[in-house]
Amino acid sequence: MSVLNFSYATIKDAEKFGEYVLAAKVLLDQAGVEVVVRGNCVGAFRGDKAEEHVTAVFRYRDVEAVERFYASPAYLELVPLRDEACEMTIVLYDEQV
Repeated sequence: MSVLNFSYATIKDAEKFGEYVLAAKVLLDQAGVEVVVRGNCVGAFRGDKAEEHVTAVFRYRDVEAVERFYASPAYLELVPLRDEACEMTIVLYDEQV
């Protein structure tokens, strides 16, 4: 069953975040991960709007593929840059059609 990864990033350093996104995209492409959508928060229709943030949704084949991606040496090298660039929350959902 495919898994959707929702990543929410509150930006601390826009330049570093851009570097992180470009580097992560290369790894996502190599791993065959589908980018479903990416966008900036423009407001909340209901409830409180969180701080300014970027949300991206990625589709992985299964949970094991997610675990392999985030545990890969290449991704682990990006973690310091990611953490300097943003505060990130990553939430996984099983995709139900």
